[in-house]
Amino acid sequence: MNTAAHREVRDVIVGLCVSAVVVVAMVLVFGPSLFAGTSTYQVQATFERTDGLMIGNPVQAAGVTVGKVTAMDLVDGFRVRTTLQIDVAVELDSEASAAIVTDGIFGGKLVLIDIGGGSDVIEGGGEIRFTEDAVVLDDLFGLIISQARSNRDIEATERSR
Repeated sequence: MNTAAHREVRDVIVGLCVSAVVVVAMVLVFGPSLFAGTSTYQVQATFERTDGLMIGNPVQAAGVTVGKVTAMDLVDGFRVRTTLQIDVAVELDSEASAAIVTDGIFGGKLVLIDIGGGSDVIEGGGEIRFTEDAVVLDDLFGLIISQARSNRDIEATERSR
């Protein structure tokens, strides 16, 4: 074999080794989540308003992500039933509550779960009965502005006396 052939064989071997290292690294990084079995269960929570909440948004308890929103369906009286996929290590009890909150000032929406303190555990397919709807910033700003206008009108009336 000449040196050009040796160089080509060496390049192929190096390429195969690099590819193998990349595959092993990807399996180590993404493997646990891909190969972990069904370590979750689903519960439902019904809200009046879910402004900004989307399928795939996180579900958190005590600041730790414990699941995600997997479905949102419009049900009786224009309420929204959300399906939450929760890690099996998290046991929700009958007094658990769910609230739709913003992740920081300008962040996306997430479902924040308070695990509760009851004695009965919510099984897979069960429902979180206590919910708090999303706060819509436009409504909040409107309330603040109307309150400021009201205060300004009261002050103007008092000054004119």
